[in-house]
Amino acid sequence: MLDSGDSTLFITPMQKKILIDGGGSLNRENYDVGKSVLLPYLLDRNISCLDYVFISHFDTDHYGGLLYLMENVKIKTLIFLKQEKESQEYKEVMEIVNQKKIKIRTLKAGDKIELEKDIMIEVLYPTNEKFEDQNNNSMVLKLKYGEFKMLFTGDIEQKAEKVILEQKIDVSATILKIAHHGSKGSTTEEFLEKVNPQIAVIGVGKNNFGHPSQEVLKRLKKYEVTTYRTDQNGEICIMVNKQGKVKISSQISNISK
Repeated sequence: MLDSGDSTLFITPMQKKILIDGGGSLNRENYDVGKSVLLPYLLDRNISCLDYVFISHFDTDHYGGLLYLMENVKIKTLIFLKQEKESQEYKEVMEIVNQKKIKIRTLKAGDKIELEKDIMIEVLYPTNEKFEDQNNNSMVLKLKYGEFKMLFTGDIEQKAEKVILEQKIDVSATILKIAHHGSKGSTTEEFLEKVNPQIAVIGVGKNNFGHPSQEVLKRLKKYEVTTYRTDQNGEICIMVNKQGKVKISSQISNISK
């Protein structure tokens, strides 16, 4: 996971490359995360082609780093939710999609993508209810690999979590990507109980609007969730097998329990 906004890269046993979000900065003219961080990171690992790229929602700190990437790396399929309104951010992405002739796929709750044997991504949310606040319309994804499960929550907050719980959607996961960089309005105790994660990861930059909140960190500690955060740990590397065994390393060994 990158240090600015949210971005997660995972590589399957058959070497498929999938990216969920691309980080981003509020002022790309001064600092373009895609150019300065994301592309060099991928090229350093000899990755010049991505099989799938997911955009959880069109907030700058989730899609902004992808713009430069879309122009400089081959992306086989770009995936996002069907848009109720064509925002300026969406139009910015689609302009590059059309220029580069990138295949797009729009998903909805219940859709599944079989990446390869025993590996699947399922869209859990949003369902029928839509909110004015785009954070609460973020795409929530569950990655399944045998016994291992990881939940990606975009920037959802309490309203979306309540809908998910009311609809009895199965959010249980081994690892939880904490929503909205640890915002105090996210990761309620009720939601955390249902996910019941062993491990949490927080994508957050330093001095990032006060994220993560002390309330969220206290809840994670209460439930004995081992927590990694990019502002303190740098890059977080997760290796798993389909029996559910997890091995995690980070640039900086400063782990919260």
